[in-house]
Amino acid sequence: MALRDTLEDLFDAILPARCPGCGRCGALVCDACAATLVRAPIVPPPPPVAWWTSCFVYTGVARELVARAKYRNERRFLVLVARELAGAIEAVPSATDLITWAPASAARIRAQGVDHGEVLARAVARFTGVRVAARLQRATGSAQTGLDARARRQGPPLRAIGRVDAETILVIDDVATTGGTLAAAARALRDAGAQAVFAATVARTPQPGGDRDGPAYTPATPAGIRAPNSMNSMRSTWTSSSAASM
Repeated sequence: MALRDTLEDLFDAILPARCPGCGRCGALVCDACAATLVRAPIVPPPPPVAWWTSCFVYTGVARELVARAKYRNERRFLVLVARELAGAIEAVPSATDLITWAPASAARIRAQGVDHGEVLARAVARFTGVRVAARLQRATGSAQTGLDARARRQGPPLRAIGRVDAETILVIDDVATTGGTLAAAARALRDAGAQAVFAATVARTPQPGGDRDGPAYTPATPAGIRAPNSMNSMRSTWTSSSAASM
């Protein structure tokens, strides 16, 4: 696994970056596509999660970024979203003792060869300096993807690994739809003694009926009209053709 990851990082460094929105060569995310990224609105966390932040609405370029990192293992995009998450969690209401992640299903890990939640959590931990460890285990079962909203709200079957008495835990995940996975993670950690559970996700899906700009891996993301909450401030970071190594 380590050799494979090293080779993939090497290829990422050698091959020219292409914007996931429009395919432009030479930028991880070009200026025009970066302008269409939209911050996720602040919403109440799903109980018993005490605090929750999410970087983007899961649409357009943001959806491409997550999908390419998660399903194509394009690790350069994991670096980008990890940096954004690290910045977002600076607003946590109290100090975090530990970062962990919502584990993927066994079938997903077999198919992808890696748990991208773990890779993302460890990258965020490197940016923040907070210790990171596996504290959640997933029982055998199907992935959440494709389930209806009611089934998603129940969350996957999770249990804590060991005790986390009096600790404040931050759970990292890629995309939240109903918040069921975050709630299941918080229940398991609280049962294991956690004082509080916070959550941070790369993206949140739009409200039911909202536009997702079509399926992931669209050939181009329209960038002619800027979104109301455009992400101009990130351009200097995201438009570079090189990214920090994972």
